[in-house]
Amino acid sequence: MEKLPPFDLIDLRLLLALAEHRHFAHAARACNLSQPALSGRIRKLETALGTPLVFRSKRFEGFTPEGERALGWARLILTDCSGFVQDLSGDGEGPQGTLRIGVVPSATPFAGRLCGALASRFPHLKPQALSMSSTAIEKGLQEFTIDAGITYLAADMEKTSRVLPLFEEQYCLVADPILLKGGRKSASLSWYEAADLPLCLLTPDMQNRRIIDETFAATGKRPGPRFETNSFNAILSLLREGAYAAVLPKEQAGVGHTEGLVVLNLVEPEVRSLVGLVVPLREPILPVTAALWNLSKSLYGKFDKL
Repeated sequence: MEKLPPFDLIDLRLLLALAEHRHFAHAARACNLSQPALSGRIRKLETALGTPLVFRSKRFEGFTPEGERALGWARLILTDCSGFVQDLSGDGEGPQGTLRIGVVPSATPFAGRLCGALASRFPHLKPQALSMSSTAIEKGLQEFTIDAGITYLAADMEKTSRVLPLFEEQYCLVADPILLKGGRKSASLSWYEAADLPLCLLTPDMQNRRIIDETFAATGKRPGPRFETNSFNAILSLLREGAYAAVLPKEQAGVGHTEGLVVLNLVEPEVRSLVGLVVPLREPILPVTAALWNLSKSLYGKFDKL
């Protein structure tokens, strides 16, 4: 059997703390250690591995290429150790521990209901739904900083992840009635017409916004938004305060405070985006992740197709 270098899991946790805080003193404080103690353990880890992991001067200056690779292994090793403990510490009442789920903002109402069902089914499991962009979710899954994602699905995701479609996102226009002069007899509005309104939209780094921009571009109009944010709550607050409009997922409009506002279906075209559960393609799967996957499949298996 190959001889392992002399370090332990605590050293890997300290390395990840340094990656999170990017500062020796802050990382040491988060780990309840003195700065010299943390720095000393990192140096011992470097000696054990036979390579420098951190660029140093008077302060932290980043990780060496070997350090960046070590971070990936550290995340994987600690995730596997967590799964090992979860798997062997069950008491017959289901998995235990924290389940970290990255969720695109438009899917947070859905994620809340799913996490509620998960917590009810498994009393020792604690779900965490974290609002993140689709890009951040992809990175988090690669770096093992989250266990699963609820995000927009792409056809090539199945090469690296297990994918379960959950629901189709549809879109509507929510607006101050004053913008719709003379009222509307129809319950719908075309994207072409919506482009002329003073719109509040998510920021361009969000996948929801990219879908909206592509749809407007296909109609031949590119609106200039009056307000941008990465929060649907901020958009709904602004709509209640002034004469603005927003393109929102129907899921968000359904849970938002839209009293006094007009809600219209957006048509021509009618856009649907598939949102689903994504987990790392690995065996064995973490027990907490398996619980999420199996419950989601039992509740939403009818969407199990791309």
